[in-house]
Amino acid sequence: MPDGFDPGMTPRLADPLPDLRALQARDPIHWAERYRAWLVTRWEDVRAGLNDPRLSTMRAMPEPEAFPEDFRAVFADYRRYLDPWMVMRDPPDHTRLRGLVNKGLTPSAIEGLRPRIAALVDGLLAEMPGTGEFDLIPSFAYPLPAAVIAELIGVPERVVDDLKRWSDGLATSTSTGKDIYAEAAAAVSEMGAYLAGFVAERRRRPGNSVVDALIAAHDGQSRLDADELIGNLILLLFAGHETTTNLLANGLRTLLLNPAQMAALRANLDDADLVRNAIEEILRYDGALFLSLRVARTGFDWDGRSIRPGDRVFLYHLAANHDPAVFDRPERFDIRRPDAGKHIAFGYGIHFCLGAPLARLEMEIALPALLRRYPNLRLADPAIAWKDNFTLRGPKSLLLIADGSLDT
Repeated sequence: MPDGFDPGMTPRLADPLPDLRALQARDPIHWAERYRAWLVTRWEDVRAGLNDPRLSTMRAMPEPEAFPEDFRAVFADYRRYLDPWMVMRDPPDHTRLRGLVNKGLTPSAIEGLRPRIAALVDGLLAEMPGTGEFDLIPSFAYPLPAAVIAELIGVPERVVDDLKRWSDGLATSTSTGKDIYAEAAAAVSEMGAYLAGFVAERRRRPGNSVVDALIAAHDGQSRLDADELIGNLILLLFAGHETTTNLLANGLRTLLLNPAQMAALRANLDDADLVRNAIEEILRYDGALFLSLRVARTGFDWDGRSIRPGDRVFLYHLAANHDPAVFDRPERFDIRRPDAGKHIAFGYGIHFCLGAPLARLEMEIALPALLRRYPNLRLADPAIAWKDNFTLRGPKSLLLIADGSLDT
């Protein structure tokens, strides 16, 4: 194991790959005693682990009675709204929940957002400064996917500011701090209260969005209970923007650190196939999903390692996507890489990210528009503070300097 390797610190490193690649080469299924977890880093193993029925996405949470009395009701809300998240359920519950949610995230519904996404991109870029320093996160990378997912689900755009506050609180549940429940539980409780009122109003005045499809499934087929409905709306609102925010920021940073590839992309922004391949390479090279957590449901042998019931398993997407057994010269960022799409940045198998087509569409529209408007961009400071998040990887801010005038 690399000296000083710390799974809790690794997502916050500017370049976590040296440690991960060293682990991949020396001990690709490694037991980390401090975390009581197996660290899995090879592409083949991560891909298999993501779809292995012996590994569960479900995780135990404490009972409300374990907390001080004045926090119990808030934590009870947190638990009842997170327990039914489809990403934390195994079949058959996962199959049922995913099938219901998928009814609202149809390819036609997502593709139908293309004009609206383009309009949102143009509006945000018009409000950003033409020259000087600005932060990509609050000016562009957050408000774009937040507005898109709000519109797709059906919540009013005025909730976007609240969504940021709630999401920041919820994200603390995957931080490495000591108290992982206080802010997250308060955010989920407040978000749940808002959504309960919103759902009640939507029942009186139905529309044609994801929330209406979920309400119809609940009311018409009795297959989705009230907590499942609210809980999975919280999941969609959170995951629907957090991943794309990180992806936009990580992708632009990667391009700026690879000027030859940036120049090649800028010269071919009208080549839709190349733009799409560049996005796949961004996903491979430094995607938003850093690792996935699983828990062993049963004991089994994994390449000579004895996995015990209850053992935690950390499946490192970033390491897998830099596996030299799969990708030639994986450390090289190449927008023309022919097999970039073999990445597992969105997961694999039954838990493959439902929002992947939407994230790709947003990137396909936003990235070329951003590069056209800003022909000369550079990082204000290569030293970036990364979010304290165990599973998702993204910068807290991305300060950029625009030189010259805007393209119009």
